[in-house]
Amino acid sequence: ALMGCAVLHGPLPADTVPAACARSFTGTDRLNNLDLALNLSTPRFQNFSADANLIVGRDENFYEWAPATIVIGTVNVTWRPSEQVRVDVLYNHQQYIRPGDGSTVGLRRVPRLKVEYQLTRSIFLRFVGQYDAEVTDSLRDDSRTGLPILSWDAAVGRYRPTARSTRNDFRVDWLFSYRPTPGTVVFAGYGSGLEDPDAFRFRGMRRV
Repeated sequence: ALMGCAVLHGPLPADTVPAACARSFTGTDRLNNLDLALNLSTPRFQNFSADANLIVGRDENFYEWAPATIVIGTVNVTWRPSEQVRVDVLYNHQQYIRPGDGSTVGLRRVPRLKVEYQLTRSIFLRFVGQYDAEVTDSLRDDSRTGLPILSWDAAVGRYRPTARSTRNDFRVDWLFSYRPTPGTVVFAGYGSGLEDPDAFRFRGMRRV
């Protein structure tokens, strides 16, 4: 999408300042970053292991090309209660916070669960569930003017301020594997994707 008002071939919102639309949106010319990273890992125990990493600091707000306070983290836990069962839990977190007023311009959270079960030497089962929740705030020229960032809306033939948006996707997959003889394997699997209107509520979900 075209950001700003670089090509003035359509009507502008009434609250747009004409002088701000004389050039395309570029954001500030230089961003100075300073991040701190922390990594933690447990030993690889027979039945359990975990690792985590965290990055915090001042970095790019790519949505608005401005400085942001970032919080990026990953946690991964593996549990093996028996020789037949393996459970992996993964969580990813990405957050971009405007330093001026503390508002969040972008937030993405992705928890993922994978369960594997070796029922017999020839039968194997796997289940994977993942939830991907993302929210993006309405955008503005946060590093300079504070004015809204506009994008061309072809449906109505005019520029519009970018609106707050959300996306909540839930994905479930399962796999059945059967090996009757060495060198011969039969697979059966199924995947389903759904949209959730409210993050992590699991109500009113729609299959996509």
